[in-house]
Amino acid sequence: MVTESLLLRQSLPNGLVLELYNRSRPMAGDRWQVVLEVRLAIAVSAAALPADLKERAPEVMEALGPKITFIHQDIRHFIDSREVPAILQEMQDRVQEELVGYLGHPDFAGRYIRKKFAEQQEKQRWYPE
Repeated sequence: MVTESLLLRQSLPNGLVLELYNRSRPMAGDRWQVVLEVRLAIAVSAAALPADLKERAPEVMEALGPKITFIHQDIRHFIDSREVPAILQEMQDRVQEELVGYLGHPDFAGRYIRKKFAEQQEKQRWYPE
């Protein structure tokens, strides 16, 4: 069973809240799988939709529900137990340096909603109800 602990909760310039979780776990002996999980909850609302989906707001909201979550995991395997804190800190630093700017962009939520809606439509084409 994987346990998780919240490492950081940070508000981004676009109003979303970034959360970083430690989901690391022991593997064999003194070896670990180090996992840093990035999460962003995105409200699916007419205001959050990109311009090309505004007219289809009810359809989008019905397909996706009230909230979707962006999840990204950074995983390292077979790490010595003594190195886990340093590796985890390095992963957090990389998220702060490289990912926060992307996730904090004003258009991120709308683009992610568009992507998830397109995936939902494709899934329905393959597996109609």
